[in-house]
Amino acid sequence: MDSLKTLLDQKKYDLVLKLTERSTSANDLFYRISAFIYLGKYEDALFVIQDHQNVLERNLLSLVNAHINLLCVLGRFEQARATLDYYNNLPYQNQAVEEMLRKMPEVIDLEEKKQTTLRFYDDEQIEKYLKSEKDEDVLIGLDTIRNRDIFTFLPLLQNILVNYPRQMIRSYALMLLVQKEVDRELKMKSVGEIIDVNPKHINPPFTSVVFNETVKLIDSEFKDPTLAQSATQLFSEYEMYTYPRSLKEAPKNLCAAFYIIARKYASSPIPDLSSYYDAMELDEEYLTRLVDKIEKILNDV
Repeated sequence: MDSLKTLLDQKKYDLVLKLTERSTSANDLFYRISAFIYLGKYEDALFVIQDHQNVLERNLLSLVNAHINLLCVLGRFEQARATLDYYNNLPYQNQAVEEMLRKMPEVIDLEEKKQTTLRFYDDEQIEKYLKSEKDEDVLIGLDTIRNRDIFTFLPLLQNILVNYPRQMIRSYALMLLVQKEVDRELKMKSVGEIIDVNPKHINPPFTSVVFNETVKLIDSEFKDPTLAQSATQLFSEYEMYTYPRSLKEAPKNLCAAFYIIARKYASSPIPDLSSYYDAMELDEEYLTRLVDKIEKILNDV
């Protein structure tokens, strides 16, 4: 039988639901929640959380992200804030969870702002958002034009691609243009360098063989599910920071690098990296450079 992750990747959501119907495994339940979310059945996903709260709290990193975002999608912002207060009062689990909890108030505020005003924006208001120096404003502007004539705003998007200070926002702008299959030769600042891009001929992020093989390795090699979730999240951020550049590193090296970085984020660094490199038959000098490079990019340097 294929793994639940494979079934999700194959969009066999109903089969995932059938296989997890009576499961009490936290891992299975998270896949069940994901299947409901992919099907747009947000209330059903919430019921899974409510019915299995204690079990799911063993992996707070995944639970907090799923629970708060579900409540926001349903427009229950006060409930989302109350739920966040509950999670903040739970005993400390690890640094990755603490960082997630610190980010969540901003996530709730941004989603509430988007949902309450998005439909009423005219072109002039959208232009103000796209010209803003605040990440949240630009993201609102990008979300708003998703369902409008994107060519109206192409000069503003070109400006964001080259001049916006944060790489993550520039990558989001490019991703929107890729989704819209915009066939234009544009410039983009990517990891400190101006490059030529044509969105029509660029693949979406998270679809390459290297990305998917690395995620599978993380999923299979990490013994700690929370650490695997943290590493996958950091790897996804790295993919966005470097987009549209292709991942050049071998999946084995990327898996090792994000294991090291995730351990640091969890305040549990590997005490003897040299021994780890030897045990895993890795090139210590290469991995040291790779970890340093990834950490600098994740810090938006």
